[in-house]
Amino acid sequence: MSERKHGKTNVMTHDEMERVLKKCSSGRLGLAFQNEPYVVPVSYGYDQGRIFFHSAKQGKKVDFIKRNSRVCFEVDEWEKGWASVICYGTATLREDIEARREFFRVLRGQEPSDEQLGKMATYIGAIQIEEMTGKCSPDCSL
Repeated sequence: MSERKHGKTNVMTHDEMERVLKKCSSGRLGLAFQNEPYVVPVSYGYDQGRIFFHSAKQGKKVDFIKRNSRVCFEVDEWEKGWASVICYGTATLREDIEARREFFRVLRGQEPSDEQLGKMATYIGAIQIEEMTGKCSPDCSL
């Protein structure tokens, strides 16, 4: 078996990490409860230190967040070289119209009516980022 050697990696600046978070639209949400880890892919939007996602009102993701709001979130991109960002923070789940309005503004740049927003049967999740780390390959152009 041949040995694979890892190349040099670069530590990303805060601005570079934010560029990756703004550029990508899907990532992995890491959760844990009572010694059970759970990772789930989510579509998301990033704005001003927060990651926004949506969720059905029932399921493992919601159960875990309600029992342990400490989460991590990972996103990576492989366009020119590779880059990976991991965020740590606290997740909240809301179902009010203002949370839904902010979600659509961040993710889609839309402003649905209050009537449309009121019909949504989902939670809006928001992760307040407290810490983030990022690395990229030397050939990555951010």
